[in-house]
Amino acid sequence: MKLPLGLSLLALGFGSQAPLIAERGAPARIAIAAADEPGERMIVAGRVMGPDGQPLSGASLYVYQTDKDGIYSKPVNDNRTPRLRGYMRTDALGRYEYTTIKPGSYPNTRNPAHIHYVVNASGFRERIFEIVFAEDPLVDQRIRDQAAREDSVFSIRPLTRDRQGVWRCTQDIQLRR
Repeated sequence: MKLPLGLSLLALGFGSQAPLIAERGAPARIAIAAADEPGERMIVAGRVMGPDGQPLSGASLYVYQTDKDGIYSKPVNDNRTPRLRGYMRTDALGRYEYTTIKPGSYPNTRNPAHIHYVVNASGFRERIFEIVFAEDPLVDQRIRDQAAREDSVFSIRPLTRDRQGVWRCTQDIQLRR
């Protein structure tokens, strides 16, 4: 199923859906993509904090993405049951990290490559958004304007390569009450 940019977030509540909350005791560091998954390796790390900037221990993160070709799943391309997904709980310092591949843009669209986030912590509002990459030519002015708003559904993140050629991305998240 191909959805326009942003509408993919609306589909979360319809039909069969992967769980959106990590189980208690889920790890803070995971691998979403197996080592043999085709694509460029990427590590995304960050912290989840409250409105005061204090780290939130045990916050739930559900992240999911397309493969390098922009496909969520086969034989039916459906973002509700993506193949590349993972569940984490932040550590005592609010940190999380996952290893994956750089996602692809949806086939035959102008949607930038992105990774979806659903973040929850007890006593805080759920945060649903997607990260897009600053260097992606499909990140247009409309997305940049939306990303500049508080609680936007977009977060524009720069990518850097480490010495091993792995892409690195940092995504810190601040939750509100």
